Amino acid sequence: MNLTDSDRKEKLAELINLSLIPGIGPSRFYQLVSAFDSISSILGASESTLASLPGFGSEISRRIRNGQNLLSARKIADEIEKLGWRYFLYDDSDYPSPLKEIPDRPPYLFYLGEYRNADNLAIAIVGSRSTSEEGRLFAENLAGTLAENGVTVISGMARGTDISAHRGALNGGGRTIAVFGCSLEIVYPPEGRELAKKIVDNGAIFSEYLPGTVPYGPNFPKRNRIISGLSQGVIIIEAAERSGALSTAGHALSQNREVFAVPGSPRLETSKGTNRLIKEGAKLLTSVEDIFSELPRLKGEVKAQQARLAAELTETERKVIQLFASGPVHLDALSRQMNTPVTELMPILLALELKGLIRELAGKRYILS
Repeated sequence: MNLTDSDRKEKLAELINLSLIPGIGPSRFYQLVSAFDSISSILGASESTLASLPGFGSEISRRIRNGQNLLSARKIADEIEKLGWRYFLYDDSDYPSPLKEIPDRPPYLFYLGEYRNADNLAIAIVGSRSTSEEGRLFAENLAGTLAENGVTVISGMARGTDISAHRGALNGGGRTIAVFGCSLEIVYPPEGRELAKKIVDNGAIFSEYLPGTVPYGPNFPKRNRIISGLSQGVIIIEAAERSGALSTAGHALSQNREVFAVPGSPRLETSKGTNRLIKEGAKLLTSVEDIFSELPRLKGEVKAQQARLAAELTETERKVIQLFASGPVHLDALSRQMNTPVTELMPILLALELKGLIRELAGKRYILS
């Protein structure tokens, strides 16, 4: 059943109300969802009914009954609406498909930007915050090559490897998704503000955290399950023995995702974690072909998706697409080459943008996506 905007907002408030009760994490939440037919039913259940659930004792049941504050939760939902955040609810039909597969997915997930079906074909790239110049360049180039092949790149917007991966994907003309360890209105690190704007224009930023949630150490390992959950595989580039990137690898393994690691000198601290992963069975990665070799379905699905789009193009759209073979083209040049007035060309370009095949650059220039 499709909910109205008002009904969705009320449902979000109920979910926030429930999530703010101490002891109700994703695991308990989904246990409650499987036992009751609605969030309202959970919030209205008696203490004895709640206590009868496996793993729910009198203490947690008492918290659910007495710890509710729906009025406060509605104010938070109002603030989210004012901030212009979009959100997925756990049972939405368009909730990201890969994330639906993990048992502790967020009951609600806030985002800025746009999440497309094509983003289901994604690879995560994570690694050290204090990455070497070589590691930074490798992350950027690898992300760029993935983007050129139609693969969305996911990372956590942290300094070092993460930011390099996002930049590489954007430089490759592709899409990228950042998962924050704080709320969406707080860009961390602060020097990433301009990058965050570009990500919103060419992908999305996700967070499970409510407004006002500042960057806090334990939030980051927790958000790593979302990074791996959104992806088909996770690449670790430079990680020390206790690197946070290794927690992403752990989540990936538990979620049945492929784990790739880039080997490094045993003398370097930032290679100890990745080398250990390879010893323990992670796939050794030196180029993008290692990814497609291990995940042939990824390349196959990208090509199939491109073929479907190509089949849907009109003859005029095909001619326009061919003009981008050498790189970006200015609107006026397109008009001359097509012998078509700009006013007639604009609807064609808009249609190609909506199909995800081209995108507009600054100065009235267009480029293939």
